[in-house]
Amino acid sequence: MTFAEFSTLVEKSPEGVVLLEGRRTIPAHDAAVAEGLARALALKFSRLRFRSGNATGSDEAFTGGVAMVDPSRLEIVAPYAAHRKSGRHAGALYTSPEILTPEQARDIEEQSIHVSPQNRRIIGMRGKKGPLGAKGNYLVRDTMKVVGVPGHFAKPICALFFVNLADPMEGGTGHTIRVCQHEGVPVIFQDQWSAWKF
Repeated sequence: MTFAEFSTLVEKSPEGVVLLEGRRTIPAHDAAVAEGLARALALKFSRLRFRSGNATGSDEAFTGGVAMVDPSRLEIVAPYAAHRKSGRHAGALYTSPEILTPEQARDIEEQSIHVSPQNRRIIGMRGKKGPLGAKGNYLVRDTMKVVGVPGHFAKPICALFFVNLADPMEGGTGHTIRVCQHEGVPVIFQDQWSAWKF
């Protein structure tokens, strides 16, 4: 997607949400590029909102860029309510799967399994103690970021990712990309967005 195409998408939904996502570990130079892009987008599109996870790496870089402009336009979806409280942006909206009704939680778990059937067991462990339960929470959170939650937040208009270009579908980022693809949310990797000229 070119910047002109992205701009056209935003013009159709000026108050839409852009998902900002990616790898947990990225080089400092790349983090600075991601932060700069998010800051530039927040400055250029004053009504646009931005959603991300609460992780280190790409999420932290992207959200830091938006927070420099207006943290109130940030929607952060954490895997659980107390996740990384010390690193939060004042004024941003923080939420987690704990807001889901039992019916909504079941729907999102089913959607998660549909796009990543290999993770069925892990998703089924969501809410339980231990590493598998934690991974299940993260995957459901990742699905929730894309599909939205009625009464809380809408589906994003597109998603910008910082990925391992050699294997973009790895891990939780790959799961989020698959949810985007299933939901018809356009996905843009850094090999495209890093070339955008404002």
